Amino acid sequence: MSLNVREAVLDAGRSLGVPEPVAEAFVRLLRPCVYLCPYDELPEELKKDARPAARAVGLAHLPTDMEAPLELQHVVTIDCAAIPTGVLDIDFPTDGHLVILAELGYYPGEGVVIHLPAGAETVERRSRRDAEPSEPFPLYAVPGITQPAHLDWPDVAEAADYAEGDDERAGRVTKLIEAMGDLPEVRWRFDIQLGGYSRAWHNPVEDRGDVLFVGIPESEVFGDDAITFIAGTREQIAERRYDELEFEVEC
Repeated sequence: MSLNVREAVLDAGRSLGVPEPVAEAFVRLLRPCVYLCPYDELPEELKKDARPAARAVGLAHLPTDMEAPLELQHVVTIDCAAIPTGVLDIDFPTDGHLVILAELGYYPGEGVVIHLPAGAETVERRSRRDAEPSEPFPLYAVPGITQPAHLDWPDVAEAADYAEGDDERAGRVTKLIEAMGDLPEVRWRFDIQLGGYSRAWHNPVEDRGDVLFVGIPESEVFGDDAITFIAGTREQIAERRYDELEFEVEC
């Protein structure tokens, strides 16, 4: 957890009169993520030594013995070695490439995740959805912090003990939650997201005991009026059982 974020939350708590143990409880809820964004969206301090971490759209590069699924488009290929190490709290691979093929923006969601070992021989593959593929472009990694999509103070034991039955205290804690969500490091970015909490309006993947692997938001490139979540258990992700991960679309 970023010390800057922790101190910012504690400072917000102090200014609102919320006891530090309560503010600390909210800090412990935060989870790290990595965003993949175009170069012009990178923070200035990251631009100088920026290295592409992914290739978006265009044609998929797949193993020589594998055909592209006919109805799935190439969304992104992630260079796992270019993702900052020690940031995510899920076992994201540190070697090779992850290829994501999906049908974005269509409920209930369909796609595949393929891990290519480092040095694997590949060829360009064209699916039916790639009849006129978009021009590929690079994406860059930006560490981030996420909070639960639907965070209410009664769900946090320390906050409930402090504020239950006291409207004034409940208001202070509610304002702390709002202040935490407004922090630049915590504010949700409109980019591909690795790890962290899912940005789900209706059915967060965490509610069923899963964790987010990759989130792909709507955009002119990636879809229309929807977010696609790729999720599974921590064990499935750690053991690279990517064929068992679920694709889910929220419209």
